[in-house]
Amino acid sequence: MAGRKRAKRSSVKKTDILIIGAGLTGLSCAFKLEKKRADYLLAEKENWAGGLARSFRKDGFTFDYSGHLLHLRWPETSKFILDSLGKNAKPLKRKARIYSSGKFTAYPFQMNLKGLPAKVRSECVEGFLKARRAFPEVKAENFRDWCLQTFGKGISKHFFFPYNAKLWNYPLEKLSTDWMGQFVPVPKTEEVLYGAYKDDVKGAGYNHDFYYPETGGINALPAAIASGVERLSLDSELISLNAANKTARLRNLGNVRYKKLLSTIPLKYLAEKVEKAPETVRKNAELLEHNQVYILNLGVRKCPLPQHWIYFPEKEFVFYRAGVYTNFSPSSAPRGFSSLYVETASKSGEFIDLKKAEGRIVKNLVSIGAVKDEDDILTSMWLKVPCAYVIYNEARKKALPELLSWFEKRGISSAGRYGAWKYSFMEESVKEGFETAEKLLKR
Repeated sequence: MAGRKRAKRSSVKKTDILIIGAGLTGLSCAFKLEKKRADYLLAEKENWAGGLARSFRKDGFTFDYSGHLLHLRWPETSKFILDSLGKNAKPLKRKARIYSSGKFTAYPFQMNLKGLPAKVRSECVEGFLKARRAFPEVKAENFRDWCLQTFGKGISKHFFFPYNAKLWNYPLEKLSTDWMGQFVPVPKTEEVLYGAYKDDVKGAGYNHDFYYPETGGINALPAAIASGVERLSLDSELISLNAANKTARLRNLGNVRYKKLLSTIPLKYLAEKVEKAPETVRKNAELLEHNQVYILNLGVRKCPLPQHWIYFPEKEFVFYRAGVYTNFSPSSAPRGFSSLYVETASKSGEFIDLKKAEGRIVKNLVSIGAVKDEDDILTSMWLKVPCAYVIYNEARKKALPELLSWFEKRGISSAGRYGAWKYSFMEESVKEGFETAEKLLKR
């Protein structure tokens, strides 16, 4: 973060509120505490603030950790985010597609079957209507069965099964349905029929309208928030936590005594930092699972695709999603060029041959017309998210409330996408930062 100095050892030893992690939740909490003139310290392990809302510049191109977009729905956080960005906030309407059976169709797949080959479309519609007539006696308890009950065999076969197998890298019959909520639109029968035989069903899903910074990539948002946060210490990773004595050992800061603590780092990792943690805490932490995501960012000659992002359910594509940054903001690349991102997921810790993967990705992009040939690629950058999507399963249902309760009893809140160990979006992270600040001030 520009102008922000690294922490000096012994600069801070005591604070009322210690915040671990300067992602959007930590920054938003600190911003609120700053306004209330509370005594706090925000500690971040990296030498920048923003967490995964980070942007990189390379050879004139701007890259993020894939498509980080601002879907706004709550008045307070919407105003805060838009005020923070000011004139840099660019409103956009979603241009998303699915590529399957050699065709681009509108998102969401289940409502927009019209462009598919006739045989595939009929299979999807007939399966959906049959599922609607079935009235199952037992509610599905896993994602695979839920898809079959809700969408039928055709839609499940051609999109939901292959796409989610790629995304989660986890057996769908063991994946619970707790994560879906607004993320998986469930259509009415008339919507499926209209989208199959008449025209696209527009505006479905939570992400049809969004914002993205005109310049600076998504890092423009955390940079703006951090400018209002005075007590931010970078290069200050949490080394260990003594929950009994309310003392955290931080790199470059040493031991810091606190009265209350907010952690926004992955809950699994927080539990591993606890000194002399009870066996139940260690075992519950081991039960929490996640996958990893690699993002290949590419600077290319002009990409002709008009979409913001595209989903790829089929196995021939090594990635599950690809997007075009320059369709969010032309400033993401020099004039006449484009910046792209491609997302691939795998099991946590699994070795990925990035050179081999990049070769396959480029061939896939050429096959859909995103680039003409390999010579169109001018620069590339791989980014890794070691803890990407948390796995929703029966083990999480048991372990999560027990872990959160154990920490809460010791004055430790754990919030944000990874602190609360959930699937969420950027505005929700800001919202949780605000809410946690209010909670900490009332204790």
